[in-house]
Amino acid sequence: MVAEDGWWPRLARERRWLIAAIALGLLVRFLYVLLTRHLPLRADELEYDYEGRMIAAGHWWWSKAVYGIPHPSANKAPLYPLWVGFWYTLFGHHPLLVRFVQIPIGAVVIWLSWLLARRLFGPRVAIAAAVVVAVYPLAWQYEELLYSESLATPLTLGFLVLALTGKPSKRRAALAGLVLGVALLVRPTSIILLAPLAVYLLFKVGWRRAATLSALAAAVAVVVVVPWTIRNAIVEHGFLPISLEDEAAYGTFNPVSANDPFFPYAWRPAPASVAAILNPRLRLSDLALRARLDQYAIDYVKQHPASLVEAFFWNGLSRLWDVRQPSRALAEVFAEGRSRPVARVGLYCYWVLLALTLVGLWRWRRRRELVWPVLALALAASIVFTIDSGTRYRAPLEPLIAVLACSAVLVPRAAREQEGPAVGQ
Repeated sequence: MVAEDGWWPRLARERRWLIAAIALGLLVRFLYVLLTRHLPLRADELEYDYEGRMIAAGHWWWSKAVYGIPHPSANKAPLYPLWVGFWYTLFGHHPLLVRFVQIPIGAVVIWLSWLLARRLFGPRVAIAAAVVVAVYPLAWQYEELLYSESLATPLTLGFLVLALTGKPSKRRAALAGLVLGVALLVRPTSIILLAPLAVYLLFKVGWRRAATLSALAAAVAVVVVVPWTIRNAIVEHGFLPISLEDEAAYGTFNPVSANDPFFPYAWRPAPASVAAILNPRLRLSDLALRARLDQYAIDYVKQHPASLVEAFFWNGLSRLWDVRQPSRALAEVFAEGRSRPVARVGLYCYWVLLALTLVGLWRWRRRRELVWPVLALALAASIVFTIDSGTRYRAPLEPLIAVLACSAVLVPRAAREQEGPAVGQ
């Protein structure tokens, strides 16, 4: 590992390159938002928009899912609706304005990509990674829409900088736990980040101290989440750690999804098998509905055990990592409110970067403290996203893919830097 050089380039040449990459990235993002300003809100964007409007109106975290009746809810993790609601409160209901406001987040993503690459592989890889993340469509396409990935991506990168670089310590573990807790309140699936942290610590400090530091990070994350859990207990009258999003399994584990010949195990919002539960006349409470839907998914898996393996293949592997036909991946674009031309270019770029990432992992295979945490992260993501998956769910990991891909291309020089006198910690 390359020695830490602080949070900003010391050398003028490297500093100029990073500033240029950030400027390029901001320009690309601005043009994307400007040229796609007429795209309608789709999918989860509609829910974030509604909850943002409710917050601006003084109804904090209200939703009308799933029966169409407005009520206090925990349908989504709280921080992104709060983010949207904040801007709606200041400037009124203008989703496009929120998209423009999110453009500077791209500068943070590019800088954190540079920082992660700098500490792992040295300056040349870092600059290359910054430039790639500046222009790579899948690194910013969701970031500039009304999706929680706009906040989840920089939080994921910040966590990886703390978790995969530097000398392990209690302070560093606590900071990582703090970032993880905030990330969970943006996107509950950020729980996958615990896997690379634990594996990295295992190789760096042994299993005893790794267990202690991992537990510390997890404990700090829990402390961050607990106030929201208490709020849910008061509002929902039961235990709900973060949100109702984990009930999604019902949309994957059902006969309609499992037997679809073209999109097997693709998530369905209202399969016929649970129509009675979703009937507005029933009007179950959020927690009662969650329990019924979860039980339905569990019963289906018990009756069809092979569905777990099949769903893991189709969602955790094929959809999450886009190892599928382009037409299948691009079929999601309209439903998500994305630009199809940009999505197509991004998909082709991704396949090149994915291939280079695999080459990079192979070339760095002797650095077990790097390769095994990355593999642990990939496996954790595949498992978690077995219940629902697609290109979007990979978005916070795209900068890491870019960093590893650049390390494969520039590996000879990076290897020499690693062996030089600045070799680190």
